[in-house]
Amino acid sequence: MDSIKPRGRPAKTGSKGAFIKDIRLLMYGFGDDPNPAADSVNVMEELVTDYITEMCHKASDVAKDRKVTVDDFKFILRNDSKKLARVEELLHMEQEIKKARQNFDVKDIDE
Repeated sequence: MDSIKPRGRPAKTGSKGAFIKDIRLLMYGFGDDPNPAADSVNVMEELVTDYITEMCHKASDVAKDRKVTVDDFKFILRNDSKKLARVEELLHMEQEIKKARQNFDVKDIDE
């Protein structure tokens, strides 16, 4: 199966198999067999890799000549309310975890 290269971008390199273990576990978590078929896992990995690559290219296009930021990804997802809400939720949780770690470190030092 030949993959379509995004607009003027180089083809994928060396990422084949990078997500196999994680995808296998995710597929099982979503109701698949504990050992899903290798073909199914490979198709899912290709879809995930293509999606991530395309999102990064779109974010790069939005950023133009500056570094890509989280806001660039939020801009791309502005029309997909579910995905944007999930991004916001994960960013909020990241801040909560940072605060919890800071509080834990301070209490640990005081003792």
